[in-house]
Amino acid sequence: MKKYSLYAFTLAVIMAGTACDPIWENTKVPEAVKVQFADRYPTIKNADWDNENGNFEAEFKVNGLERTALFSPDGKLLSYTEEIDQRHLPNSILSQVQAQYANYRIDEAHRVQQNGNANYVVELEDNMDEVKLHFDASGKLIEQQKSTATAIQQEASLIPTGIQNGGTNGLNAPVEQWELPDNLREVSGIAMLEDGLIACVQDEEGAIHLWDPQKKTIVEKINFAGPGDYEGISIVDKDAYILRSDGSIYEVTDFRNGKPAVKEYKTVLASTQNTEGLAYDATNNRLLIACKGYDSTLGDNKGIYSFSLNDKKMQAEPVFQISLKQDNLSTTGKKKKKGQYDVLQPSSFEVHPTTGELYLMDAVNTRLHVINEQGEILKTIPLDKQLFKQPEGLTFNPNGELYIASEGGKKGKGVIVKYASGI
Repeated sequence: MKKYSLYAFTLAVIMAGTACDPIWENTKVPEAVKVQFADRYPTIKNADWDNENGNFEAEFKVNGLERTALFSPDGKLLSYTEEIDQRHLPNSILSQVQAQYANYRIDEAHRVQQNGNANYVVELEDNMDEVKLHFDASGKLIEQQKSTATAIQQEASLIPTGIQNGGTNGLNAPVEQWELPDNLREVSGIAMLEDGLIACVQDEEGAIHLWDPQKKTIVEKINFAGPGDYEGISIVDKDAYILRSDGSIYEVTDFRNGKPAVKEYKTVLASTQNTEGLAYDATNNRLLIACKGYDSTLGDNKGIYSFSLNDKKMQAEPVFQISLKQDNLSTTGKKKKKGQYDVLQPSSFEVHPTTGELYLMDAVNTRLHVINEQGEILKTIPLDKQLFKQPEGLTFNPNGELYIASEGGKKGKGVIVKYASGI
């Protein structure tokens, strides 16, 4: 009786909060699954749900690390996968990897709990080769999956040769590169300032960090909000605009005067859209917003949205759409593609200062696109995976020199890489 009462109470709380809680928005998750998820992970407020062959899979993060929970329709937890630091792999597995794959580096490691047993998945990279290894709890190798350079070269050949440009990765060799300090290890957005400083935001802290490339240090930190998932930054005259992943925009007026005023503009977008790209369109005095996630009402398209700087309002409908059926968006990369939306997952967005071209960067698929306002992809290049572990930030200086920022992962440092021009 007590067990039933607890179930009923939990279900009632979930149903009462469904209308305002974005975790269930635009999903068709059974109530039994909702109850179990809320009971097991009460602090999780944002998760992506997928129907996996009749079961229900939630993807979310805990302390910045990926988690995946798979439930049956009646709420039974079938498996739980957690991203772990490589230091937490069993010694028997680490010693095998170090001995047999000495030329590879560990990109990701996961622990998978299923049927009372724990298995481990280790993903390795070496230049153009990728290897995925499956181990049981004792350290015995169960399965090896390898993606060779040949396969990646075939993948690259899907990009029409007429739209590639520059050197081996589509860009000329970098002219400069900087490592960032530890508090910018998860750098997620950058913007060039007139005096040569670079304004940076990161995933978890509501602060603008001013990075000086000459001194190779942060010279100022400007707090604007509490902890949150901040993804993009644009500078308009003396004001800064920061995009949060739920679509909210922060306006930091005269952000370098020592006492900036801050105002938050709430989103009108669905939680599944996961906004990451923010660009200032000076011609139309607006901010353009690109979504890493999806809106199922758009079909096989992703939308680019507008926030007017005249009336400070966000349009509910996209100003233009990008078709996901374009040849340049063939499925790529080692990550599992769960649907048609995954072929384009923008992580940064920018307008070229001299040509007016729209640059769209995709961290998951490690690509850089140039698009127009009809949603057509005009140019596409792959980015160097060895140089950019997770390319999240994009900006130009007034001369059109290109800067790309990448997160550093669990142990590495974030970087900013400068190129003499775009593509």
